[in-house]
Amino acid sequence: MSDLKQYSDLFADLAQSAYTKRPNNFEEYTGWNYTQREQEHYGSAILFDFSKRSGGSNLGEKGKVYLQQDPAEILTDEKAGYNSYFVTDQSTVKDSKETYFVTRGSDGMSVENLNDWVNNNANFTLFNDYIPQAKLAEKAMEAKVKELPTGAVMNVTGHSLGTMVSIQAVANLPAGDINKIGRVVLFQGPDARSSIDKMSGQARENIEKLELQGKIDYYVSPFDIVSMLNRNKKGVDEIGNVHYLMPISGTSTFQMDAPYGSSHDFGQYQFNKDGSIKEANVKDNPEIFEAGIRVSRLIDETLEQVTKAAPKLGSQTLTTILGLLGSAATRNPISAIVAAANGYLTYEQAKKIYDDFSKKYNGIIADTAKQMKRNDKISNLKNQISRSSGGQKVKLRAELAGAVSEEAKSYGREYEELVKNCQQETEDEIDRLVQEVFEGAHGLAFRLPYYEVDAMIQSFQKDNLWDNSQAEDNLKLAKKYKEKLDKFSDALKNVSNNIQSYDGQAGKSLFNEKPKTVLQPWDLHF
Repeated sequence: MSDLKQYSDLFADLAQSAYTKRPNNFEEYTGWNYTQREQEHYGSAILFDFSKRSGGSNLGEKGKVYLQQDPAEILTDEKAGYNSYFVTDQSTVKDSKETYFVTRGSDGMSVENLNDWVNNNANFTLFNDYIPQAKLAEKAMEAKVKELPTGAVMNVTGHSLGTMVSIQAVANLPAGDINKIGRVVLFQGPDARSSIDKMSGQARENIEKLELQGKIDYYVSPFDIVSMLNRNKKGVDEIGNVHYLMPISGTSTFQMDAPYGSSHDFGQYQFNKDGSIKEANVKDNPEIFEAGIRVSRLIDETLEQVTKAAPKLGSQTLTTILGLLGSAATRNPISAIVAAANGYLTYEQAKKIYDDFSKKYNGIIADTAKQMKRNDKISNLKNQISRSSGGQKVKLRAELAGAVSEEAKSYGREYEELVKNCQQETEDEIDRLVQEVFEGAHGLAFRLPYYEVDAMIQSFQKDNLWDNSQAEDNLKLAKKYKEKLDKFSDALKNVSNNIQSYDGQAGKSLFNEKPKTVLQPWDLHF
């Protein structure tokens, strides 16, 4: 368990405080036992001042929030494992403008907490179901929206399972309540589009409305299997604005003993000088996005591998996967998988699944961590070269050439992967748009002749919005660019090995040569 190092993003602060055994956790104040910690008491609410915490000065007055009581007991259901908290910017709801509906994620895997894992995580992962905790949250949200004074909004946040509960609950609010929703900021949860698509037309409209207003944000970690679940899937347009966290180090989801915690925990978050959460960007950190793509694909491959090995596994599949992916906390993970599979997997099958996943998953993390270190090394070498001279400078240049050679080869691979993924995401968005226009237009067919409806939407056919020929050209250019970078990498490696025997100017000329970029993933045309 690793906590936030800085309290300067209120949504992250609140999401963390929803958990037990965390700094400033809300659970301590269930029953309003004021003797457990020194807190100011304002009527029926407890003041939490995150601006006074370490590094929280950027929040200022916005860091002062009030945890409200739950007299109707609609925010907790022990049997279902459900816990939410209602927080306001003023001591009373009637005086508040910004309120926050905060939902706790999964508690640790145990017999006592199977309601989290089996009834909720399992049903979401396997079947894209509207999960029990989300139904409870929706009712609670409705009640809290009714309490809001004129002009006030309710923001929504949560972490892990809390994101699934939050987004499904928001989707199922009455149409009129959506106007009272402020921001929906979710941390390290899977994409929920497939589950929303199974819901009512109103649920889909609610999410689309919030998306168009730019109100939904997901923060995900590329190494975290929870974050990467359901992401980068062909034909699925991810919900909201997806931000890739820039992790402190490369750790797996269950590597609890790492210095900054696992990739699923808050301790891996970095912050900018203004207090905002540090994100990766495609230009400077392509390896982060490539890692996310690879992890999301590995999850799908592993699920397919389990299903193929044991087609009759049914609802036990998730338990098996949990045993597999949670192996770091299990003394004998392979035996645990066999036991969880209830006789549908042999020891040999379980071992192959476990070994395949572990090798690939750890390999992705190692590759990316190595690339992150190489980026720092290149920056440090450039600084050293600027301050050195003579033989030392030549030696450093040789080392830099070697590092850049490896960087070029990695960048070529990352570049091609990102072009493919970016192009696929764009095509998915167009497919969704075309489908929505078609369904909406033909919903009016009872008023207009069918041929008139078809004529109205003719310009919204996919052939008019998507150029397959251009898409194919983009992929060819990306592949060609990767091949150029591979050749450049080989030439640069040769320079690194022989730089002292090269003529100074000739070596410098080759070192400074860069292949021309044909296109960038963020500049694609369709």
